[in-house]
Amino acid sequence: GMIEKGEIKQKDKLIDFLKPIQKKLRSKYIIASLPEEKVFVSKIQIPMMGKEQIRESIELQLDQYVPLSAKEAVFDFDIIKEDYKGGHIDVNLTVFPRVFVEEYREMFNGAGFVPLAFEVEAQAFARAAVPQDERQTVMVIDFGRTRATFAIISGGKIQFTTTVGVAGAEIDRAIMNNLQVNRNQADKIKKESGFIRRKGNEQLFDAILPIVSVIKDEAIKQILYWNSHKEKSEEENEKIEKVILCGGESTLAGFIEYLSYEMKFKVELGNPWVNVISFEDYIPEMERGDALAYSTVIGLALRQWVK
Repeated sequence: GMIEKGEIKQKDKLIDFLKPIQKKLRSKYIIASLPEEKVFVSKIQIPMMGKEQIRESIELQLDQYVPLSAKEAVFDFDIIKEDYKGGHIDVNLTVFPRVFVEEYREMFNGAGFVPLAFEVEAQAFARAAVPQDERQTVMVIDFGRTRATFAIISGGKIQFTTTVGVAGAEIDRAIMNNLQVNRNQADKIKKESGFIRRKGNEQLFDAILPIVSVIKDEAIKQILYWNSHKEKSEEENEKIEKVILCGGESTLAGFIEYLSYEMKFKVELGNPWVNVISFEDYIPEMERGDALAYSTVIGLALRQWVK
Protein backbone atom coordinates (compact mmCIF):
# COMPACT_ATOMS: atom_id res chain seq x y z
CA GLY A 1 0.00 0.00 0.00
CA MET A 2 2.99 2.37 0.13
CA ILE A 3 3.01 2.55 -3.67
CA GLU A 4 -0.07 1.89 -5.80
CA LYS A 5 -0.01 1.95 -9.60
CA GLY A 6 3.26 3.83 -9.49
CA GLU A 7 2.04 6.58 -7.17
CA ILE A 8 3.55 7.06 -3.73
CA LYS A 9 0.64 6.80 -1.30
CA GLN A 10 2.47 6.65 2.05
CA LYS A 11 5.60 8.73 1.67
CA ASP A 12 6.72 8.79 5.32
CA LYS A 13 6.18 5.04 5.71
CA LEU A 14 8.16 4.37 2.53
CA ILE A 15 11.03 6.58 3.74
CA ASP A 16 11.12 4.68 7.06
CA PHE A 17 11.18 1.40 5.11
CA LEU A 18 14.15 2.51 2.99
CA LYS A 19 16.30 4.14 5.70
CA PRO A 20 17.66 0.85 7.13
CA ILE A 21 18.49 -0.31 3.60
CA GLN A 22 20.45 2.88 2.94
CA LYS A 23 22.49 2.37 6.11
CA LYS A 24 23.54 -1.11 4.99
CA LEU A 25 24.84 0.08 1.64
CA ARG A 26 28.34 1.40 1.08
CA SER A 27 27.10 4.32 -1.00
CA LYS A 28 24.22 6.75 -0.85
CA TYR A 29 24.26 7.19 -4.62
CA ILE A 30 21.67 5.27 -6.64
CA ILE A 31 20.20 4.91 -10.10
CA ALA A 32 16.46 4.30 -9.93
CA SER A 33 13.70 3.30 -12.29
CA LEU A 34 10.37 5.07 -12.45
CA PRO A 35 7.10 3.11 -12.83
CA GLU A 36 5.70 2.71 -16.33
CA GLU A 37 2.22 3.91 -15.39
CA LYS A 38 3.13 7.59 -15.72
CA VAL A 39 5.50 7.57 -18.69
CA PHE A 40 4.85 8.82 -22.21
CA VAL A 41 7.06 7.17 -24.85
CA SER A 42 6.77 8.46 -28.38
CA LYS A 43 8.72 8.12 -31.61
CA ILE A 44 8.88 11.52 -33.32
CA GLN A 45 10.50 13.09 -36.35
CA ILE A 46 12.25 16.44 -36.31
CA PRO A 47 14.08 18.33 -39.08
CA MET A 48 17.81 17.79 -39.49
CA MET A 49 19.74 19.92 -37.00
CA GLY A 50 22.80 19.83 -34.78
CA LYS A 51 22.60 17.45 -31.82
CA GLU A 52 23.04 20.33 -29.39
CA GLN A 53 19.85 21.92 -30.78
CA ILE A 54 17.60 18.87 -30.49
CA ARG A 55 16.67 19.27 -26.81
CA GLU A 56 15.72 22.91 -27.26
CA SER A 57 13.67 22.07 -30.35
CA ILE A 58 11.75 19.30 -28.56
CA GLU A 59 11.16 21.48 -25.51
CA LEU A 60 9.58 24.22 -27.62
CA GLN A 61 7.02 21.82 -29.12
CA LEU A 62 6.71 19.22 -26.36
CA ASP A 63 2.97 19.73 -25.88
CA GLN A 64 2.46 18.57 -29.49
CA TYR A 65 3.69 15.09 -28.53
CA VAL A 66 2.40 14.62 -24.98
CA PRO A 67 -0.37 16.19 -22.86
CA LEU A 68 2.17 18.17 -20.82
CA SER A 69 3.88 21.51 -21.25
CA ALA A 70 7.65 21.82 -20.94
CA LYS A 71 7.26 23.30 -17.45
CA GLU A 72 5.15 20.33 -16.35
CA ALA A 73 7.50 17.69 -17.74
CA VAL A 74 10.89 16.05 -17.41
CA PHE A 75 12.03 14.49 -20.66
CA ASP A 76 14.92 12.75 -22.36
CA PHE A 77 15.47 11.36 -25.84
CA ASP A 78 17.48 8.91 -27.93
CA ILE A 79 18.42 9.49 -31.55
CA ILE A 80 17.24 6.41 -33.44
CA LYS A 81 18.22 7.33 -36.97
CA GLU A 82 19.45 10.34 -38.94
CA ASP A 83 17.82 10.26 -42.36
CA TYR A 84 19.90 12.66 -44.45
CA LYS A 85 18.05 11.72 -47.63
CA GLY A 86 14.67 12.43 -46.06
CA GLY A 87 15.94 15.47 -44.18
CA HIS A 88 14.78 14.37 -40.73
CA ILE A 89 15.90 12.72 -37.50
CA ASP A 90 13.95 9.91 -35.84
CA VAL A 91 13.91 10.45 -32.09
CA ASN A 92 12.58 8.29 -29.27
CA LEU A 93 11.08 10.63 -26.69
CA THR A 94 10.50 9.70 -23.04
CA VAL A 95 8.47 12.05 -20.83
CA PHE A 96 7.38 12.01 -17.17
CA PRO A 97 5.28 14.55 -15.27
CA ARG A 98 7.71 16.76 -13.34
CA VAL A 99 5.69 16.52 -10.12
CA PHE A 100 5.89 12.72 -10.31
CA VAL A 101 9.69 12.72 -10.70
CA GLU A 102 10.12 15.29 -7.93
CA GLU A 103 8.03 13.19 -5.57
CA TYR A 104 10.29 10.18 -6.08
CA ARG A 105 13.42 12.30 -5.71
CA GLU A 106 12.17 13.83 -2.46
CA MET A 107 11.27 10.39 -1.14
CA PHE A 108 14.73 9.00 -1.90
CA ASN A 109 16.40 12.09 -0.44
CA GLY A 110 14.35 11.66 2.72
CA ALA A 111 15.67 8.10 3.06
CA GLY A 112 19.29 9.29 2.69
CA PHE A 113 19.79 8.46 -0.99
CA VAL A 114 21.08 10.71 -3.76
CA PRO A 115 19.57 9.66 -7.12
CA LEU A 116 22.10 10.18 -9.92
CA ALA A 117 19.61 9.28 -12.64
CA PHE A 118 16.08 8.10 -13.21
CA GLU A 119 15.01 6.04 -16.17
CA VAL A 120 12.03 4.11 -17.47
CA GLU A 121 11.73 0.69 -15.89
CA ALA A 122 11.53 -0.93 -19.33
CA GLN A 123 14.89 0.57 -20.30
CA ALA A 124 16.48 -1.16 -17.34
CA PHE A 125 14.98 -4.64 -17.69
CA ALA A 126 15.58 -4.61 -21.44
CA ARG A 127 19.24 -3.72 -20.84
CA ALA A 128 19.51 -6.81 -18.65
CA ALA A 129 17.46 -9.27 -20.73
CA VAL A 130 18.37 -8.40 -24.33
CA PRO A 131 21.90 -9.49 -25.39
CA GLN A 132 24.11 -6.62 -26.49
CA ASP A 133 24.76 -8.29 -29.82
CA GLU A 134 21.04 -8.89 -30.53
CA ARG A 135 20.27 -7.55 -34.00
CA GLN A 136 16.64 -8.64 -34.23
CA THR A 137 13.73 -6.54 -33.05
CA VAL A 138 12.33 -8.22 -29.95
CA MET A 139 9.50 -7.81 -27.51
CA VAL A 140 10.38 -8.09 -23.83
CA ILE A 141 7.57 -8.90 -21.40
CA ASP A 142 8.28 -8.15 -17.75
CA PHE A 143 5.71 -10.25 -15.91
CA GLY A 144 5.79 -9.04 -12.32
CA ARG A 145 3.78 -9.29 -9.15
CA THR A 146 1.65 -6.17 -9.67
CA ARG A 147 1.70 -5.60 -13.44
CA ALA A 148 2.97 -6.79 -16.81
CA THR A 149 5.01 -4.43 -18.97
CA PHE A 150 5.59 -4.87 -22.71
CA ALA A 151 8.55 -3.24 -24.43
CA ILE A 152 9.62 -3.37 -28.08
CA ILE A 153 13.38 -3.12 -28.52
CA SER A 154 14.91 -2.35 -31.91
CA GLY A 155 18.47 -1.34 -32.57
CA GLY A 156 19.18 -1.72 -28.87
CA LYS A 157 16.68 1.00 -27.95
CA ILE A 158 13.13 1.02 -26.65
CA GLN A 159 10.65 1.94 -29.36
CA PHE A 160 7.42 1.32 -27.46
CA THR A 161 6.21 0.40 -23.99
CA THR A 162 2.84 -0.30 -22.42
CA THR A 163 1.62 -1.75 -19.14
CA VAL A 164 -1.41 -3.81 -18.10
CA GLY A 165 -2.53 -4.31 -14.52
CA VAL A 166 -2.66 -8.11 -14.74
CA ALA A 167 0.04 -9.85 -12.76
CA GLY A 168 1.24 -12.60 -10.46
CA ALA A 169 -0.75 -11.49 -7.44
CA GLU A 170 -3.99 -12.37 -9.26
CA ILE A 171 -2.63 -15.81 -10.14
CA ASP A 172 -1.75 -16.36 -6.47
CA ARG A 173 -5.30 -15.47 -5.47
CA ALA A 174 -6.73 -17.83 -8.09
CA ILE A 175 -4.61 -20.72 -6.78
CA MET A 176 -5.35 -19.93 -3.13
CA ASN A 177 -9.08 -19.75 -3.75
CA ASN A 178 -9.25 -22.92 -5.86
CA LEU A 179 -7.02 -25.11 -3.72
CA GLN A 180 -7.55 -23.49 -0.33
CA VAL A 181 -3.81 -23.05 0.31
CA ASN A 182 -1.72 -20.23 1.77
CA ARG A 183 0.44 -17.82 -0.24
CA ASN A 184 3.70 -19.77 0.12
CA GLN A 185 2.01 -22.96 -1.01
CA ALA A 186 0.37 -21.12 -3.90
CA ASP A 187 3.75 -19.81 -5.04
CA LYS A 188 5.22 -23.33 -5.06
CA ILE A 189 2.24 -24.74 -6.98
CA LYS A 190 2.47 -21.88 -9.46
CA LYS A 191 6.10 -22.68 -10.30
CA GLU A 192 5.70 -26.45 -10.38
CA SER A 193 2.34 -27.16 -12.01
CA GLY A 194 0.28 -23.96 -12.09
CA PHE A 195 -0.53 -23.59 -15.80
CA ILE A 196 -0.10 -27.06 -17.23
CA ARG A 197 -3.33 -28.64 -18.45
CA ARG A 198 -3.40 -32.24 -17.32
CA LYS A 199 -5.65 -34.64 -15.49
CA GLY A 200 -6.49 -33.34 -12.04
CA ASN A 201 -5.31 -29.83 -12.85
CA GLU A 202 -8.16 -28.71 -15.12
CA GLN A 203 -9.93 -26.54 -12.55
CA LEU A 204 -6.77 -24.64 -11.66
CA PHE A 205 -5.81 -24.25 -15.32
CA ASP A 206 -9.21 -22.76 -16.12
CA ALA A 207 -8.92 -20.37 -13.15
CA ILE A 208 -5.56 -19.03 -14.32
CA LEU A 209 -6.38 -18.96 -18.05
CA PRO A 210 -8.28 -15.61 -18.08
CA ILE A 211 -5.36 -13.88 -16.34
CA VAL A 212 -2.69 -15.27 -18.67
CA SER A 213 -4.88 -14.66 -21.72
CA VAL A 214 -4.79 -10.92 -21.10
CA ILE A 215 -1.00 -10.96 -21.40
CA LYS A 216 -1.14 -13.10 -24.54
CA ASP A 217 -3.79 -10.87 -26.17
CA GLU A 218 -1.87 -7.67 -25.41
CA ALA A 219 1.37 -9.11 -26.79
CA ILE A 220 -0.34 -10.26 -30.00
CA LYS A 221 -2.03 -6.88 -30.45
CA GLN A 222 1.23 -4.94 -30.11
CA ILE A 223 3.23 -7.34 -32.29
CA LEU A 224 0.64 -7.28 -35.09
CA TYR A 225 0.47 -3.49 -35.00
CA TRP A 226 4.25 -3.13 -35.03
CA ASN A 227 4.89 -5.70 -37.75
CA SER A 228 2.12 -4.39 -40.00
CA HIS A 229 3.80 -0.98 -39.95
CA LYS A 230 7.22 -2.49 -40.71
CA GLU A 231 6.26 -4.68 -43.67
CA LYS A 232 7.43 -2.13 -46.22
CA SER A 233 10.39 -0.93 -44.20
CA GLU A 234 13.76 -0.75 -45.93
CA GLU A 235 15.51 -1.55 -42.66
CA GLU A 236 16.48 -5.15 -41.97
CA ASN A 237 15.31 -6.91 -38.81
CA GLU A 238 12.65 -4.34 -37.96
CA LYS A 239 9.84 -6.88 -37.64
CA ILE A 240 9.52 -8.56 -34.24
CA GLU A 241 10.88 -12.08 -34.44
CA LYS A 242 11.11 -13.11 -30.81
CA VAL A 243 9.62 -12.59 -27.34
CA ILE A 244 11.82 -12.59 -24.23
CA LEU A 245 10.27 -13.06 -20.78
CA CYS A 246 11.61 -11.62 -17.55
CA GLY A 247 10.18 -10.69 -14.16
CA GLY A 248 9.55 -12.88 -11.16
CA GLU A 249 6.28 -14.34 -12.46
CA SER A 250 7.67 -15.44 -15.83
CA THR A 251 8.64 -18.84 -14.36
CA LEU A 252 4.97 -19.83 -14.06
CA ALA A 253 4.88 -23.49 -15.09
CA GLY A 254 3.56 -23.85 -18.66
CA PHE A 255 3.59 -20.10 -19.36
CA ILE A 256 6.25 -20.15 -22.08
CA GLU A 257 4.69 -23.14 -23.81
CA TYR A 258 1.25 -21.50 -23.76
CA LEU A 259 2.50 -18.23 -25.24
CA SER A 260 4.56 -20.00 -27.91
CA TYR A 261 1.60 -22.15 -28.99
CA GLU A 262 -1.03 -19.41 -28.94
CA MET A 263 1.13 -16.67 -30.49
CA LYS A 264 2.93 -18.91 -33.01
CA PHE A 265 6.08 -17.07 -32.01
CA LYS A 266 9.46 -17.91 -30.56
CA VAL A 267 9.17 -17.24 -26.82
CA GLU A 268 12.08 -17.74 -24.45
CA LEU A 269 12.90 -17.14 -20.82
CA GLY A 270 15.37 -14.31 -20.45
CA ASN A 271 18.77 -14.49 -18.83
CA PRO A 272 19.25 -11.28 -16.79
CA TRP A 273 22.99 -12.03 -16.48
CA VAL A 274 23.57 -12.24 -20.24
CA ASN A 275 25.33 -8.85 -20.38
CA VAL A 276 27.08 -9.30 -17.03
CA ILE A 277 28.91 -12.63 -17.08
CA SER A 278 29.32 -15.80 -19.08
CA PHE A 279 28.05 -18.95 -17.39
CA GLU A 280 31.15 -20.66 -18.78
CA ASP A 281 33.20 -18.59 -16.32
CA TYR A 282 30.87 -18.26 -13.33
CA ILE A 283 27.47 -19.48 -12.17
CA PRO A 284 25.64 -17.01 -9.88
CA GLU A 285 24.45 -18.33 -6.53
CA MET A 286 21.01 -16.84 -7.15
CA GLU A 287 18.59 -19.20 -8.89
CA ARG A 288 17.35 -18.16 -12.30
CA GLY A 289 13.78 -17.60 -11.16
CA ASP A 290 14.96 -15.26 -8.41
CA ALA A 291 17.34 -13.46 -10.76
CA LEU A 292 14.49 -12.82 -13.22
CA ALA A 293 12.66 -10.93 -10.46
CA TYR A 294 15.69 -8.62 -10.25
CA SER A 295 15.99 -7.97 -14.00
CA THR A 296 15.25 -4.27 -13.56
CA VAL A 297 17.83 -3.89 -10.78
CA ILE A 298 20.51 -5.71 -12.78
CA GLY A 299 19.72 -3.46 -15.74
CA LEU A 300 20.06 -0.34 -13.60
CA ALA A 301 23.46 -1.50 -12.37
CA LEU A 302 24.52 -2.14 -15.98
CA ARG A 303 23.63 1.41 -16.99
CA GLN A 304 27.15 2.71 -16.35
CA TRP A 305 28.65 0.20 -18.81
CA VAL A 306 25.92 -0.72 -21.30
CA LYS A 307 24.06 2.12 -23.01
